[in-house]
Amino acid sequence: MAPPLKNHINSDLVEALALSFESQYGAFDAASFTRTASIGLDTLELKDRVNHIADAMAGHLPPKYTDALAIVVKVAKHENIQVARHGENEWAGWPLCAFVERHGTDNPEASLRAMPTLTKLSSCEFAVRPFLEKHLDLTLAHMRRWVCNEDATVRRLPSEGSRPLLPWGPRVPALMESPEIGIEIIAALRHDPSEVVRRSVANHLNDITKFQPDLVITVLRSWTTAHHPVSQQMMQHALRSLVKNGNPDALKLLGFTSDPKVSIAHFTCAPPHISIGSPIELTASFTSTSRHPQKLVVDFVIHHVTASGKTSAKVFKWTKINLAPAATVELKKHRKIALASTRNYHAGIHNVDLQISGHRVATTQFELSLDDLQDGRPPPA
Repeated sequence: MAPPLKNHINSDLVEALALSFESQYGAFDAASFTRTASIGLDTLELKDRVNHIADAMAGHLPPKYTDALAIVVKVAKHENIQVARHGENEWAGWPLCAFVERHGTDNPEASLRAMPTLTKLSSCEFAVRPFLEKHLDLTLAHMRRWVCNEDATVRRLPSEGSRPLLPWGPRVPALMESPEIGIEIIAALRHDPSEVVRRSVANHLNDITKFQPDLVITVLRSWTTAHHPVSQQMMQHALRSLVKNGNPDALKLLGFTSDPKVSIAHFTCAPPHISIGSPIELTASFTSTSRHPQKLVVDFVIHHVTASGKTSAKVFKWTKINLAPAATVELKKHRKIALASTRNYHAGIHNVDLQISGHRVATTQFELSLDDLQDGRPPPA
């Protein structure tokens, strides 16, 4: 299992920042900053570490915010920090963005003008959130300019920063109540030359599908019938949650059969008993009972046992197939049941569903044992 992300925010990163600030601000007390930023750092989680360093930074910069911000921007452009971000301290830019997020909302114009520089070092998608909440119109005005920036990382910021359900980001009520605010921004980016930007647009739309699915369907219909339609890849990524949930409008928009007609021959899982870290093999066979060709999206759903003994369903991609009338398909899928930073495993029977175009059509199961684990995690050393 990969080490926790919080480990990237460490003493080496603090030292890299101290060196950069010292070189750009003669009065900067690098030793004091390093001590302050390092106190208790290892006991904190990821974002708390970032915020802790940002606050230590604020305590060692001029008390006037705009003076301090000018130094932060100089550091963001400095060679040392640019080298650090491409090496072991690639996360060094995040505390600079957090400084603006935590200390700059009373100076919105200066803070927003600094973000295109800072976001090239580390995304300001979190830093811009309080500005959207407290200074919505001003922030949107800046975002409309950012979508035209020559740098893809700057163009990505207005899309990612205004996502209604940005992972790890605080909710901005206006973006939830009126998702059209974000749609106006991302509409200008839907044909962006950068795949990273287009993917952010799709993620933004996928967020909205979770609370206003009909709005996204309407928007994508208009984008596909326009003179220059959006790509199928963007459509699929934007509608992925609706497809997994079997939304018929989303399936139809992507050209899939929304009401599959099949006869299931078998759906099995082997072996029936496994330990953590072992793979399972799913096999399925089904035959079309339709007189017409069917375009089907096939998934499988694992009902993970939780600590309370209940279950939590997770949909996983399997494949997409074109099924001719009366045709039979045989499918196999391997998946390793292993520890991940985002999931704890618990012993017990795990049901697995075969899902075709959103319809759960068959069920099998496996029993998981955690012989060498405690509560789904490795035992202490």
